[in-house]
Amino acid sequence: MPMSDLTFINSDYLIPVLVEAIVLFVVFLIKEWPRKNGGGFIIRILIGLVAVLALLAISLKLAHLTTVEGKQGVLLTLGYQEKKLDSLKKLNPQLTELVYNGPILQPQIDSLNKIIVLGNGVQHYDFWQLGDKNIEFLEGEIPAGIDKINFKTSAVEGEDWSVKARYSKPKIGNQIVLQAPGNLPLDSVQFDEIQDTVFLLQAKLKTPGNFVYELVEKDSTGIEIKREPLPLRVQPDQQLSIVMLNAFPTFEIKYLKNFLAELNHQILVRSRLTQRRYKYEYFNRERQTFQSLTAATLEDVNLVILDAGAWQSLSRKEQNLVRTAVEQEGLGVFLMPDENSFYGNQPLANFDFTRTAHSEINLENGVGVSTFGYVFNSKSDMSTTLKSGNSLLAAQQFLGFGSVSTTVLANTHELQLKGNKVAYKAVWSEILKPVLKAEDEVVFWEDSHQSVYKNEPYEIQFRTALKDFIVEDTNGNTIPISGNPDIEELWSATFYPEQSGWNQLQITTDSIVSTHSYYVMESLSWNAKSARERIIANRNFFKSNASEENKFYLKQPVNPLYFFVIFLLAMGYLWLEPKLASD
Repeated sequence: MPMSDLTFINSDYLIPVLVEAIVLFVVFLIKEWPRKNGGGFIIRILIGLVAVLALLAISLKLAHLTTVEGKQGVLLTLGYQEKKLDSLKKLNPQLTELVYNGPILQPQIDSLNKIIVLGNGVQHYDFWQLGDKNIEFLEGEIPAGIDKINFKTSAVEGEDWSVKARYSKPKIGNQIVLQAPGNLPLDSVQFDEIQDTVFLLQAKLKTPGNFVYELVEKDSTGIEIKREPLPLRVQPDQQLSIVMLNAFPTFEIKYLKNFLAELNHQILVRSRLTQRRYKYEYFNRERQTFQSLTAATLEDVNLVILDAGAWQSLSRKEQNLVRTAVEQEGLGVFLMPDENSFYGNQPLANFDFTRTAHSEINLENGVGVSTFGYVFNSKSDMSTTLKSGNSLLAAQQFLGFGSVSTTVLANTHELQLKGNKVAYKAVWSEILKPVLKAEDEVVFWEDSHQSVYKNEPYEIQFRTALKDFIVEDTNGNTIPISGNPDIEELWSATFYPEQSGWNQLQITTDSIVSTHSYYVMESLSWNAKSARERIIANRNFFKSNASEENKFYLKQPVNPLYFFVIFLLAMGYLWLEPKLASD
């Protein structure tokens, strides 16, 4: 047993007892001093010291420290398995059970040395309560159903809309039907194997408005098993005004302008030929030439697409006009990338990139596309507009009421050359749509496209120059808001929706000045998808926030009988030794 593990139970009395022991030993030393010339003096002194130390150990109750398992608990979350719980109880019959169905009770978890989270895990907004705890996460099993899905929650009238999903553990013969409002079937797929299946369903969007499409699962006899909501906001088809400025023509610009023109947008293209000579092209609009940008030129423009060379050729006054239009009027700017876009200063924005070894990447739909060999680094002031897995391929940064966007994709026109016009349209629609100038020029809503669930926190951000306003929900309840300390016009609100279905936020002064629609799902919607996402979030969080288990020590007293026997033997020797010496 290491000496460092020894302690005293009556350690509070250490000093007075130690003083008494020293006094006792000194008295014994004085008593034996006259016999110092006789034989055995040193032995008698050592035996006397042993006797005094034995008394000291008895008085202070010598003990050794032993580590003991602290109190353990299991937090039962949605999707936990009874078999795992029974196994844990066999290993530790004193295991404390806690059920997670809402806020975690802090006093309960503070009393535990170790917590085993069983099931799908806690909600991401409750992670902070477990961040400094010793956690072991025993994840549950993802239930059968659609556990991954990708679809646009906002589209334009007339577009082809698609839903790509993965069904985990399907039953042979079951089918998934995409239904429009009114139970109108649009597309379907039937499972012919029990392996996880990825499927794609499509529909043509004919009418603007807020809708709830559904994925309905039916068995082999046509009996409905369950249905999952697909909220979709279909915006009216709008003719956009787009200005394209480029230092020199490229295939990427050529195919992009043709694509936008085919969508009936008004396109004005200015390509620089020499220092002061330009070539102008017009699509779906009247002819208009300009030597320099003015506020009037940009007033009705929804989007400016330019490359770095075109930006550098603008005068300081023109650059300031563009910046002002973005900041104050909500103009959108897309920076057409080139090889020099990923280092050095960038026009209007400050994106960060990481070099990769790959010059091609597969998009979410499986189509391969070229890149410049970079991906975006995630930043708090950046919003992702296109990604594939964990790779960020296009992003935007807000600048006042408008935003600036760019991408790491290269030579996307090759998709058209290969005949894949659908993929080309999907890519550029995803990239350009978020950066367009908003129709509402008073309030600019930043929709995170997150899934909103009933009685769970929903966070929304918006930008406005209004000073005296309130935010209300569908029922007229006032929603608390908070302003950003660094960006004066940026506001946010976090609240718990109580009503499922389509809801609306409205900003009012003397009257309603802006509204924002959002869809609230029932808590049991998308069960498999929610389980998978929660398991992954808990796995990553507890792995990155792993903390060492706090050790608990118990003072285990040494049996005082040992020291009593030592004391008796020592005293017996000291009593017999003079008698034996005199004989």
